[in-house]
Amino acid sequence: MQIFAGAFLLIALAPPHDSPAPGTASGTFEDKHLKINVGGAYALRDKTFGSGDEQALQVAISNFEFAADAMDEHYDRQHAINTLFADDETKVVYFEFDEAGKYHGLSYYFGPGAGCGWCYDSKVKSTVRVVGGRLEGDLSYKGDDRQFQVTLDVPIPPKVWGDPLPAGGGDPGDTYLAYHAALEKRDKKAIYALLDADRKALFKELEGEGKLDGWLDSQWEDVHTQLSQVKITGGFVRGDRAVVLFDGKNGFIDALHGEGLLRREGGAWLVHRDMVEVGSR
Repeated sequence: MQIFAGAFLLIALAPPHDSPAPGTASGTFEDKHLKINVGGAYALRDKTFGSGDEQALQVAISNFEFAADAMDEHYDRQHAINTLFADDETKVVYFEFDEAGKYHGLSYYFGPGAGCGWCYDSKVKSTVRVVGGRLEGDLSYKGDDRQFQVTLDVPIPPKVWGDPLPAGGGDPGDTYLAYHAALEKRDKKAIYALLDADRKALFKELEGEGKLDGWLDSQWEDVHTQLSQVKITGGFVRGDRAVVLFDGKNGFIDALHGEGLLRREGGAWLVHRDMVEVGSR
């Protein structure tokens, strides 16, 4: 498991009181290279893996359980799964459906030569349908390249993340830009003041172990990708959670985009984490 990134998604967090029951899945998925026993599932909305730009429902299954409450904080949840969750041990397969629950295909990558960017076979048998705001049913298939037998029961995610933030991102946007400036300067005092309680605890732990400088360097170079410019393009707020969307660039890539996750604590918006991806949104 990834230590600073992926592991947090495997922690069983207590869901909010009004959250639906988390998704579950069971069964097996196998190709010529690997067989996994399915241990968890999580549904999201993203652009279809097929042709076109329309949105689709996707159900990610894995040999590990998803921490849905942690994943729900992200805006680009597919990127979060691929970046913070999937690794050499943790495998992920995406099944795609339309709004009525009709199966549209699958996508996965287990490693070089083991995967499929987009696969559809009419021989896949599906009883999956929408029941009370959830996708429920079975998927089964046996072919030359892969076979699977999977039972799904996952809540369908809402179509919107939350209420839109004002232009410039409002207070969450201002906090994120201040964090960007502090991280670029490695201003430890300013960085610490802008972190939420979870990140403050990690900051202190690493400081005590003499590992803080290395961690801050990794946050700047690997997570923040040495962003030289950040422009807030939007975002959403939902209770005491907010996501700030931004475009940016660094010294070697002109088109980057990402998201900053913030939490409101004691009336102030504070940074929980951020993610950056190559390309335009």
